[in-house]
Amino acid sequence: MAIAANTVTRVSLGANGTGPVREDLIEKITMTNPDWTPVISSAGVATATNTYHEFQRDSLRAANKDNAALDGDTATNGAKAKPVRVANTCQIFQDTIEISGRSERVKTAGMKSPMAYYKAKAYKELQRDMEAAVVSKNVAVEDNGTVAGKLAGLGRMIYTNAFHGASGATPAHTSGAATSAITAGTNRAFAEPLLKTALQQTYTNSGEVPSELYMSPNHKTIFSGFVGIASNRQDVKSGKQATITSGADVYVSDFGAITIKPHYLMVGANHVLGLNSDYVDVAYLRSFKSTPLAKNGDSDREQVLVDATLRVTSEVAQFKIDDLTA
Repeated sequence: MAIAANTVTRVSLGANGTGPVREDLIEKITMTNPDWTPVISSAGVATATNTYHEFQRDSLRAANKDNAALDGDTATNGAKAKPVRVANTCQIFQDTIEISGRSERVKTAGMKSPMAYYKAKAYKELQRDMEAAVVSKNVAVEDNGTVAGKLAGLGRMIYTNAFHGASGATPAHTSGAATSAITAGTNRAFAEPLLKTALQQTYTNSGEVPSELYMSPNHKTIFSGFVGIASNRQDVKSGKQATITSGADVYVSDFGAITIKPHYLMVGANHVLGLNSDYVDVAYLRSFKSTPLAKNGDSDREQVLVDATLRVTSEVAQFKIDDLTA
């Protein structure tokens, strides 16, 4: 079949957005990137009053089953260890947005104001940056005017219950900030005996078991293959459809239950973190804020930032299993 000469067709009207043809653009912008920040969201909120944020830790002496005194005996002074003062460094997470005058005036789809849209987006991005720093093995770095300050992440702050491969080690952090680097060990596979050992030692040292275990998505699939003692099959009643259970979200150990959480920001990480959020805080020197900057010609600029650090008041109540094959 042929089209009659001079017939106006959809093709001859031109491409979308040209000539008389209007574009078909919905009033919505979709972002599918995850923006949840489970670790900093479950942590406590505190206030920092200096860029070098200090806090104190103390511990009880070892229990003495032979602590017995004579009736009427002279009192004997016991040795008293003073609390340990440790610190972490505040880190400035920032983004700057510059929008031209025309960009704010033209009609846009999915956003009333480009400045407002990109500021809201920046807040989410900075939260993800903070979360990534907190679950990392970054060491603390002090701002010296040339090098920007960085907070020490949980992977560095946890050292008592740190389980490494051969030759690996996390230096103790008993004074100042955790500035010494971790010694990498030989990677080995994530296996249930490693988790059992970590849970037992953490319970022995703190009397508690962390409530949540964070790990990479790949380590989560490995975890779901742990044998345990429970059946992975369910009885199916007549007329009902069977359910295949191939994953596990809770590990019930001899010392308590721990919830398993894959973390999208730990993709490729070679460590897992057992966290007790009762002893983890985010201390803010400056909370999330946006500040208009000096105009740069025919445009407006705003800086979005947060200035904060990580505080672990009891690292002995946490654990990490490091040097794992990714």
